[in-house]
Amino acid sequence: MEITFAQITQWLGYFWWPFVRCAGFFIFSPIYGDGAVPSRVKILLAMIFAFLLMPIIESAPPFNPFSFTTVLITFYQLLFGAMIGFSIMLFFTIYTMAGQAISMQMGLAMAIMNDPSNGISVAIIGRFFLILCTLLFLSFDAHLVILAIFKESFELWPLDNPIPYQSLLELAKMFSWVIASALMMALPAIVIMLMSNIAFGVMNKAAPSLNVFALGFPMTMVLGMFALAISLTGVGDSYLSKLLEMQDYMRHIMGL
Repeated sequence: MEITFAQITQWLGYFWWPFVRCAGFFIFSPIYGDGAVPSRVKILLAMIFAFLLMPIIESAPPFNPFSFTTVLITFYQLLFGAMIGFSIMLFFTIYTMAGQAISMQMGLAMAIMNDPSNGISVAIIGRFFLILCTLLFLSFDAHLVILAIFKESFELWPLDNPIPYQSLLELAKMFSWVIASALMMALPAIVIMLMSNIAFGVMNKAAPSLNVFALGFPMTMVLGMFALAISLTGVGDSYLSKLLEMQDYMRHIMGL
């Protein structure tokens, strides 16, 4: 049996293109792409998942290492995987932004913790919300659902599909959903702290001799904890609702 160069490039295409898309997904998605996860583990996950996806791929462009088309399609696949992973990262950003807004209102903006997943420092309440979001994400088996949606991307976005400009535009529109959702989650704390600041301002005007600054900080902390408890009320139902919205967004983006 004679094996030609065209057959070898065709076989390599069935593995290389899914591998690149999986690598883009595992690098940019939360949990899988966390900074604590070594790069070798991410590459190994991408290789394993690419092997599992090979039987469901009907057709794949040949992998010719001496062709510019190969470089272009590799960039496309990396972009597709990054878009799916980034859409999940935006979902996690909702809770990080809400926690940072509550921290600023409580006067805990200087209490900073390191976020290894993003490589930045965030407020302590934001870090608490991020841990809560991650644990709920795993408890709902959402990481398995995301992998199933990622598998669907090979049907909605074929391997020879060009850059989906309309999908990129819809992904950019998700920022408004992120900001609105974070604001709605932090709104009880913002309203309560605003009312407390107004009350302390009236007290300072009515009794100038009263040391409002010495009294205001501990009271702000107590009211902030009360507002945080209100913000966490029914977090399971609201989290599931936002998770389903993110799932619909992802399928809508891939369906364009």
